[in-house]
Amino acid sequence: MEFAPDRNRGFIHALQMDKDNTKILAMLTLGGGSLIFGLLPAFFSRQSRRRQPLMVSNLLCFGAGVLLSTSLIHMLPEVREKLPNYPELIFCGGFFMVYVADELMHCLCGEAIRHIHNDPPRVQQHHGHSHSHGTAPGYGSLSETQSLLDDSSDNRQADTIRQIEDRADAEANARICHTNHSEPCEQSLAGHAGLLLALSLHSILEGIAVGVQDTSAKVLLLLGAVACHKFVVGFCLGVELSSTPGSRFRNHLLAILIFSFGSILGIGIGMAIVDLKTIYDTSALQVLQAVAGGTLLYVTVCEVLPREKARWHLSNKKFAGMGQCLSVMAGFGTMTLLSIYMKEE
Repeated sequence: MEFAPDRNRGFIHALQMDKDNTKILAMLTLGGGSLIFGLLPAFFSRQSRRRQPLMVSNLLCFGAGVLLSTSLIHMLPEVREKLPNYPELIFCGGFFMVYVADELMHCLCGEAIRHIHNDPPRVQQHHGHSHSHGTAPGYGSLSETQSLLDDSSDNRQADTIRQIEDRADAEANARICHTNHSEPCEQSLAGHAGLLLALSLHSILEGIAVGVQDTSAKVLLLLGAVACHKFVVGFCLGVELSSTPGSRFRNHLLAILIFSFGSILGIGIGMAIVDLKTIYDTSALQVLQAVAGGTLLYVTVCEVLPREKARWHLSNKKFAGMGQCLSVMAGFGTMTLLSIYMKEE
């Protein structure tokens, strides 16, 4: 019986080691899985993205639904539960913070960051007269020069009429949809930086939640819930980053590495801190969570959705907008179910 205390200490030490090993496994799973899912969209060739632009747009809309649910269904209730005083006000503060940052970037360094506003759809010129005889005409004769001048004049006239008709159609559609169909900026550094920071911060907080668990069973349960959520969000972040015009794989890789490292850092913090529950429930962390949720809301409703709607409402595919709507609802529903599952666990 005199060796019982030593045996108990050895058993407790073994349990502690098992718990720490499970948390290290969680680090590798969340970090490696997020990296893989976030980089998958970067390996879609640009040619395939050009061949299937509507599919890419639907993926982006699916990601918008995921971000919308993450912001309103997943993050806001958590903040309200742990920070009952003015959570919605802090949430809106994050929304306006990114809004102000985006507008300041437009005002101060719009040329430097190459904010490109797309023009209305251009009408292709059809040179029907020059190819009607089946043989390529020679250059230099007076008749051919006159023919070219006539063709150019006819084309300019037809283009002018077509542009007037397109403008009238656009104004009519805008009155129906109550929105402008010209695309917003193709590049929004404030939006992308805000999206990356918000998701990375949320990853750190989720990692802390895993790191503060006191048993291996709890770590594994929370790991499964967080992994389902984080991998979907990582893929959607990758789609958004890869859809940016002129994006480079190096920048994409750096952004996904930052996002993936968030969970690893969070679990490490959770393992290192002493007063686990008290520190995790501090108001400062919940304020950051609320600000991150407001940031995601801004990126979703002010950048991703308006941009994708503007790209397809004037196209000849009548049901493209409905497909986008269904994609948003699918993303929202998927993340809502995952959030409910996480809350139950």
